[in-house]
Amino acid sequence: MTFHRATDPVVLTVDNWIHTRVLVLNASYEALTEINAERAVALLVDGTAESIANRDPHFPIRAEHVELALPETIRLLRYVYLDHVTRVHDGSRATLAGVLRRDNHRCGYCASWARTVDHIRPRSRGGPNTWNNLIAACAPCNSAKADRTPEEAGMRLLWEPKAPNDMAKRQQRIWKQLAAT
Repeated sequence: MTFHRATDPVVLTVDNWIHTRVLVLNASYEALTEINAERAVALLVDGTAESIANRDPHFPIRAEHVELALPETIRLLRYVYLDHVTRVHDGSRATLAGVLRRDNHRCGYCASWARTVDHIRPRSRGGPNTWNNLIAACAPCNSAKADRTPEEAGMRLLWEPKAPNDMAKRQQRIWKQLAAT
């Protein structure tokens, strides 16, 4: 099971493999960050990390005395202590594209395809452009709600909008992948 990111090259070659991204896990299997493949291979050769999942299809990285499979996920062998820093929180500023991506282009009122974003507390009443006040909405629902709250419009939110947590999503994929093996 592989998870390719949008920034990865479509077809791996000897010229572009270093541009692929590799997920780095802490010794406890917590997702830490993504690094370029060149750095990941250096960590593997150095003995600082081990490969957890390799790229599919197999792509060999060859040196004079070493051949490694291009990793997709590596795990550090020693635990790294990090302060938990929240970069994005529910009250931080959000963008239209970010909200649509977070909600998977699904309307928060009827679950149909959405191309617009609705302010739950309308801007005319001081509603901010924050993650917890914006939700994807289809044009009919957005028009029906207008400048009212969902309660005033008789509409119900299907989920509570929150700031996205990409690392938590990656961590869930990792646990599922490890459970399947």
